[in-house]
Amino acid sequence: MPKRYSRQFRKMVAELICVQKEGTIKTADEFGVPLKTVENWGTAYNKDPHCFDDDYISTEQQLEAARKTIRKQKETIEILKKAVAFFMSERTEDSDS
Repeated sequence: MPKRYSRQFRKMVAELICVQKEGTIKTADEFGVPLKTVENWGTAYNKDPHCFDDDYISTEQQLEAARKTIRKQKETIEILKKAVAFFMSERTEDSDS
């Protein structure tokens, strides 16, 4: 089972290699983390320095949340359209009588 590292630890290691320009091999050895893992953290940090923040939400997660909200709103609109049509038809029937 792969070892889990805290966001704080990953951020610290990524800052060492990206900001302080420590070598990835040296950093990986120093902290006992696989080299490929350290390289992945550095790549993620270079793309977005906030990626290891506790409240971080990736762009993909933000898009998925927005899509979900849009789907729910579309469903609500369809329900409201049907309700309006129903009540308008009842109103028309009442005025005809």
